[in-house]
Order: sequence, then C-alpha cells, then structure tokens
Amino acid sequence: MAFNTNEIKTDMTKQLCHFIKNTKYEDIPPAVIERAKMMLMQTCGVSLCSMGLKPVQDAMDISREMSPGPNGNATLWGDGRKVSWEAAAFTAGTMGDTLDWEDCSVTGHPSCGVIPTAVIASEVLHKSGKDLLTAVVIGYEVYQRIANAGRSAITSYNIFGILPVLMKLLDLSEEQMNQAFGVGTACAIIASNVHEFTMSDSLNYLYGNRAENCVSMIKTVLYGIENMEDAFDVPSAYLAHCGYQEPEWITKELGEHWYMMDQLLVKHWPANVFVQTYAELAERLIAKYPINPDEIEEIILRPSVAFRTWYSETGFESVTQAQFSIPYCVACAMYHPEPGAIWYRPETMKDPKIVSLMNRVKADGFVKQQGQKFIRDMIDGKHPEKHMIVRMKDGTVYEDAIFTHPGDPHYMLTREEFSDRFRLETKYVLAPEKAEKAIDCICHLDQYEDASVLPSYLY
Repeated sequence: MAFNTNEIKTDMTKQLCHFIKNTKYEDIPPAVIERAKMMLMQTCGVSLCSMGLKPVQDAMDISREMSPGPNGNATLWGDGRKVSWEAAAFTAGTMGDTLDWEDCSVTGHPSCGVIPTAVIASEVLHKSGKDLLTAVVIGYEVYQRIANAGRSAITSYNIFGILPVLMKLLDLSEEQMNQAFGVGTACAIIASNVHEFTMSDSLNYLYGNRAENCVSMIKTVLYGIENMEDAFDVPSAYLAHCGYQEPEWITKELGEHWYMMDQLLVKHWPANVFVQTYAELAERLIAKYPINPDEIEEIILRPSVAFRTWYSETGFESVTQAQFSIPYCVACAMYHPEPGAIWYRPETMKDPKIVSLMNRVKADGFVKQQGQKFIRDMIDGKHPEKHMIVRMKDGTVYEDAIFTHPGDPHYMLTREEFSDRFRLETKYVLAPEKAEKAIDCICHLDQYEDASVLPSYLY
C-alpha cells in the first residue's frame, strides 16, 4: 500500500495509465494512423537534413563518447554505427529540433521526442510496425493533454510524450506507468526558456537530453521504485509548479478525440513557427515571377510579427536567432528557395547578399497577440491574412497573400507532399534508392512484424 500525506481526490494519473495500457492499434482511427506515419516521415527527414550542421556532428561525437564499445543495440541515424539506446536517443532527439523543421503544437515540439523514441525503442525491442505506430499516437495524445494542463519549460513537455511511448513498447504494468509519471514530473524543469532571450542553440541539445534521460527514468522504474504514484493528482506534485493550471486537460476526451489531428502543425520550412507563412510567400513569389533578389528595392510585410522581426547589419552567429528572424528567413528563401541545412551554415548566415536583403524587409503593422494564445489562434486558423509586397529597383511591384502554409491542420500535406518533402530533406544524406525504401517502409509500417528494419534506411 502506498503512503501519501495528501488526500488523493482524483484519479487522473491512473486514467492516463489505463489509456496507455489498453489502447490497441485497432482502436485508433485509420486517419490518425496515417498522420502518425507522416509525422514519422517528416521527423526522420528533417533529422537527417540537419547532418550538415556542426551541432549535430557534435551530438554524434558525444554519443560515441557515451557509448564507446562495439556492442550497441541502437542505430546512430545518419551514421549507421551501433551505440547504446541512451546515446542514440540523445543524438536523434537533438537532430529532430536542430533545423526547427519538425512540428509545432500550442505547447512545443512533441515530434523530436515521440518519434526518435518510438523508432529507437522499436529497434532495440524488435517491436512490430503496429506497435510502433500505436506508441507514437499514444505519445502525442498524452503529451498534448499534460502540456495543455499546465505551463512548464518547452523541453519538459517532451518527457510526457517520451515516457508513454516507452511505457507502451516495454509493456509496463499500470502501476509501473504510474511510478514512471512520478519520476517524470520530478525531473521536469520549471518554465525557464532561456533560449528565447539569449538565442542559444543549446535548445536542440535539451531535446536530446530529454530523450536520453527518459530511457534512464524508465529503467529505474523497471528495476523497482516505490511511492512515486499519482503525480497528476497530488496537489503539490506537479501542476502547482506550472505557470497556470487547467487539470481538466489531463483526461479530456481521452480515447475519444485525437488531438494530434487538430492541435499539431507541421512546419513547411526550416524556421520558427511564426516565420512559416512569410517564408512560404517568399518562395511562391520567386517561383511565380521573374524576380532577381539582387534587384529588390524593398519587401513589405503586412502584417508582420513584432517579436520575430529583427535584423542584423553583420548577419547571425546563432542558428536559433536566424531561425527566429522573419527578415532573415524571407531573404534566405529568396536566395535559397530549396530549403535545408544550407540556410543555417555559418557562411550563409553572414552572406552579404542575404544580410543586405534582410535589412530591406519592412513591417507594415504587426499581429497584436502574443504568447500561447498567439500559437493557438494560428493553429485554429484565426490569424489575419499575410501580404508580401516586393518592390523592384525598376519600379515593378509583385504581391501575394496567404492565410497559412501547407502543414497547418486545416491545410495538411498529402502523403505525396510529405514524400516529396522527405526526398528534399534527405537528398544530401541518402542515396535516392534508399530514400525511396525509407518512404515505402514508413508508408507500410503496419505490415512489418519487426520494425527494427526502419533505422537501416536512415543512413
């Protein structure tokens, strides 16, 4: 019998554990399974695309130091070497967010936790494709509810996407799951998103840290701990430490409504979520009209986003700062309409042509909202139409406007569009025939008795 000095009046933690334990592949609607496959494809693709950047190469070096022996049981994505489960999770988690190209919910980026964890755990445990996909869906659904229930740090939310994936694939008992949630809440950090103010690229590593840490958390539960249960029910255990509390979210429509279908936005460009529609407009104008970026007099955005409209006369040192700058990404999309790691190489971030054009991108008004409501309204399709006006030095004017970009829940990519994006994302990492095998494997993953084959297509 567990001991607790608090009177427990709810059973939300137990309800989550029951959902995780009892949800089967057959319980999940086909459209949700399809979305899980496409999120797999997108996250694997953008992870491999990040191979050209130093932070990812550093993460790989760290993983090799973490797992120096020859007996690893998990594949290092983009490399092929076998390393420990924890080491592979660290690198894949880091890769998933490095280009800021994965997904975005109101609360963060669940894909760079849920997806690498599910793929790597399924490889280590030799789980079926149906098992993998079921775990992915469960990870998203639990993540979204806990993240909506109380504001924590952006990377801490990923704990609550990763742990359910591991719980499901390791077939923990409901009692063990309850203990694991207790460990997870104890390891969640306060709402201190330092990168938002310093533009540090360390954010990417934090996602890797969460993926690595959660493997160890689950192992502590498997080896046996006690009295960590009911973390979402004990008044002072978790939600009291969050910026706001809406505990009803934790079990809201659990097993009835699939929030990954309408609260998850897929980014079409390697940039911050607030930058997406502006990069989309830049690429559309370049594709539609004979625009030479060298001959642009000015670019006017109507409206822009105030906390993402910043410039530099010398370019950027930080990948994060460049990803968070609408003017930079607009200029980059004009000169490099085929997106990828090239956007954030040191020489690109200081390219005199891009820097010059960035400083000719001007805002004509701003979207007024900020914070989580800003993202929620964007995902709900409530933001105003964005206009881009390009004035050339010879007086010619080009203009286009959109409300949102492909990948919005109301404007989701098709399977073929996801596949094309994967080909683009992996063109400098995978041979074309291997990319096609990866696409085919992901699209037919539920037919695989052993999903450990998937990582063999990711290097």
